[in-house]
Amino acid sequence: MPTPHIRLTLEANIATISLCNPARHNALSAENVALFVDLLKQVENNPDVRVLIITNPDGKTFCAGAALNEIASGKLTSNQFAALPEKIASLKFPTIAAINGSAFGGGAEIALSCDFRIGVSHMKLHVPPARIGLCYPISGIQRFVNLLGISTAKRLLIANEEFSGGDLYRLGFLTHLVEKDQIHATAQTMAARITQLAPLAMATMKRLCDDIGSGNVDRDKFLHLESLCNQSDDLKEGLSAIIEKRTAVFTGQ
Repeated sequence: MPTPHIRLTLEANIATISLCNPARHNALSAENVALFVDLLKQVENNPDVRVLIITNPDGKTFCAGAALNEIASGKLTSNQFAALPEKIASLKFPTIAAINGSAFGGGAEIALSCDFRIGVSHMKLHVPPARIGLCYPISGIQRFVNLLGISTAKRLLIANEEFSGGDLYRLGFLTHLVEKDQIHATAQTMAARITQLAPLAMATMKRLCDDIGSGNVDRDKFLHLESLCNQSDDLKEGLSAIIEKRTAVFTGQ
């Protein structure tokens, strides 16, 4: 059997999906996209997982997005690819993109679909649809605009500007900027810290942040979610742990 280009590993409460096709700059074929989505569903349905890392072991390219030869042949459509970042963004638990190299096209959106993005100074990023005559999917354009602002989104999508790691950190695309030899350790440290936090509180606040960021403000729904969280066993455990000066053991209930 050939070695899969996308691999899932589980360690304690941390899931890691690794892109492992450096010869193709981790460009994703229709088969790769389907496998990626399937792995995300496995992670989503695993009650032990509290955080997901998406990364690439090789340090040249994080992901080059959709395989252009399959876009050209029609084997992979932009809407099929769009289902991948949508699935990442919909996950209830926190997600971390450890971007160990450059990102292009849909690879940039995969990273942007994660809650936290750790990058390296030597990386480059650009989104090339205007260069090839492709209109980027509306869900992706909305993600770029919501998270980066309309001016930066236009610089990426319309002007096809290329940005360095430092640029991306200043623009808010990267939440963390580290040296190349620190990226995986930084992601693991962040993930380990997240696993110690209350899952229900994180899931609730992640959903509220995302809804507010997209302009989807439903105050009644927000108050309902807040009430569920604030009546949870996790809150009781967290308060008890502080009073008793011990580490809390959260169950997500």
